Amino acid sequence: MVVDDSLQFASAVAQFLALNGDFEVLASASSGGEALARADAERPDLMFVDVSMPGMNGYAVVSLIKEREAAPKIVMMTLENSEEHRVGAMAAGADAFLLKEDFARGLPAVVEMLFGASRARTKPCCVKLSPG
Repeated sequence: MVVDDSLQFASAVAQFLALNGDFEVLASASSGGEALARADAERPDLMFVDVSMPGMNGYAVVSLIKEREAAPKIVMMTLENSEEHRVGAMAAGADAFLLKEDFARGLPAVVEMLFGASRARTKPCCVKLSPG
C-alpha cells in the first residue's frame, strides 16, 4: 500500500513496485485517515508512507498502524534528507526509511532487510520516479 499526498509520486511508486518485484499494490491513499481505513480493509504486508501530508502526518499514521495486531512492515519516505525525519520515523515505529529520490536504488535492500533475500529482486529501474 502506498500512502502519499502526491498522486503522481504514489502512482509512480505503485507502477515501479508492480514491475520490479513480487508485489501486488492493493491500495493507495492520499491522507492519513484514508490510509487507516484502507489498511483495515486491505491488510497489506508492506506500506510505504510519506512523512509530510496535510492533516494527519505520516508519523501519526505509522504509530496508529503499528498499534494494531499483525501490523504490516512500514517504510517511511520523504523528500527532505534530515536526521529529524529519520529519528521521527523510527520513533513512530517505522521498519525502514527511504528518501524519495533513493526509492528505486534503495528498494531491493529494504525488501531484503524486511522480508529476507528470497523476496528481494534486483531488476533495472523501469519507471523514472519524479517526486511531486
